[in-house]
Amino acid sequence: MKAFTALLTATLATAAALVVTPAAQAAPTSATAVADQLLPGQRLKSGQFIRSRNGVYTLRMANTGTVQLLKNGGQEPLWSSWTYRPGSVLVLSKTGTLDVIYGRTKISSIGPKNAPNAKLVLPDTGNLTLLNTAGKAVWNRHMVIETLWPSFMIHSADAAGRDLVMYSQNRIYTLQMRTDGNLVLLKNGKTVLWSTNTKSGPGSAAWLLSDGTFETLNLGGDPVWRLETRSPGTILQLSNTGGLRLIYGRTVVEVLH
Repeated sequence: MKAFTALLTATLATAAALVVTPAAQAAPTSATAVADQLLPGQRLKSGQFIRSRNGVYTLRMANTGTVQLLKNGGQEPLWSSWTYRPGSVLVLSKTGTLDVIYGRTKISSIGPKNAPNAKLVLPDTGNLTLLNTAGKAVWNRHMVIETLWPSFMIHSADAAGRDLVMYSQNRIYTLQMRTDGNLVLLKNGKTVLWSTNTKSGPGSAAWLLSDGTFETLNLGGDPVWRLETRSPGTILQLSNTGGLRLIYGRTVVEVLH
């Protein structure tokens, strides 16, 4: 079974099996998470969740260690951290990032790095959002900012609204999967700087595997384009100058643009 299909199957099984009790909603920190938001320093452990006020959308930490956004208790997540490490917790850092932590190891970090004391809100629309102290949205579930961590995916647009685009911190450059299956680096949303030149069709995605491989997938989860770094733990970074690089530790292992 292909890697993408295996991950999706695990996600669906977890969503179907997990039963959340009211007692599980209390966050294990000095400040308890309110119904539809997380505040700086708060966290979600396995089985804990926040929910939109209309009760339609739920963000929870599954017992597999992945964070899922579900609609009406459905089995297919609208958004996921794709972090499969049982025992992990989701923490809203005081610098404004959503971090998935296993023990003392950060295995994923989502959101901007320059929004101190931002809060995470789950509105009735389901568009999971980070708001800064002025109430301005600095991130939402359709965004990856600056760094793509292993297992996290860039998605093309689909009917369920699962599209996800990578942005530089200054928002000038974007890496996005087009609906025709071509992964494209753009400047100001118009000028193409780099692409995979692939045509894998609707439902395509791009991701980093834990072994350092960066690849694109078609709807069925079959690899279409692949770059192997042979460096487990490699991340993809999109700089404010448009540089798109695969980095292992402090070493640049591949320059895409």
